[in-house]
Amino acid sequence: MVSYCNEFEVDILADHKDLLEGIEDTFGKAGTYPADYLYVYDEPAAAGEDGDQVKQETADAYNKVGGTAHIKGNLKKAEAVMTRLGYNPEEIKVAGEDGCNYQGVGCPHRFAKIQPGEKVLDLGSGLGIDSFIANHYAGPTGKVVGLDISKTEVKHAEARAAARGIPDSLKFVVADMEQNPLPDNSIDVVISNGAFCLAPNKAKAFSEIYRVLKPGGRMAVCTSTIKMALEPGVTWPICMRMFVHIDAIAPTCEELGFQNIVVDSSDDKMTFEIEGFEDDKQPEETDAQKKERNKNQVHVGSAEFKHLENFDMNAICARVTVLATKPAETKA
Repeated sequence: MVSYCNEFEVDILADHKDLLEGIEDTFGKAGTYPADYLYVYDEPAAAGEDGDQVKQETADAYNKVGGTAHIKGNLKKAEAVMTRLGYNPEEIKVAGEDGCNYQGVGCPHRFAKIQPGEKVLDLGSGLGIDSFIANHYAGPTGKVVGLDISKTEVKHAEARAAARGIPDSLKFVVADMEQNPLPDNSIDVVISNGAFCLAPNKAKAFSEIYRVLKPGGRMAVCTSTIKMALEPGVTWPICMRMFVHIDAIAPTCEELGFQNIVVDSSDDKMTFEIEGFEDDKQPEETDAQKKERNKNQVHVGSAEFKHLENFDMNAICARVTVLATKPAETKA
């Protein structure tokens, strides 16, 4: 998942010298990181795939992210990431200075085509950037709800919405996407950007989307997937263990009743170079080292997962956008 403007937790590094070495091996010394701030936290060792435990770990991790979201990152680089993922200039302009807190794996707006007056649900709204863009498209007659499991990220998003002068057409709630508090048949469009990666029960999460969508409603869910079974005996990060197999998405959605199901993989690379930083070369850094540093990569910087550098993540994983509609007429 792409994330900018996060705090460097020195207290953790003091106790984990191998982690600092892994970061320096990957990104170089302090001052050469792709973002201005690098957020580091302890990820508990795999202790089974208990759904409640995964959700708690996710909430804890992103609560820490929310606690550092006030720190301003490199907006130029964040905008380059958003451009690479498909955001247009208008959407990047709407994101504005909040863009340095962008979190996501794609651009749901390319497919959602939100219209004025529509009611939109942003699942895993994080620090609010996609919700702000959705609010821009839905306009004052529309309604946007950003739902996230992290209390501090929701708090930050609420504060930013107030600072932007956004009226009651946008609100944020703390909730679990698998236990969505919104009423049945109440939403025109559901978007999501990266949150499904860590949903333990994908079928339940998709079923909740189906429930809250109005008849004829649609979804655009950006998520990371796996294209093959993860090799046994390898230590994989919890995020990858939560990825759904790309071939399982369409059958799951079809069984739930969705129609017009498309799993768009037209831009599926997990590892890619971020263009536009020819002037960003660090002292004593070769062109090859700079190119490597400006890549978007998977779970790098930790000695625990340094072995992942030996795997081709583009062969194992894929970023996709799941598109589908709820039938205009549903059976009682």
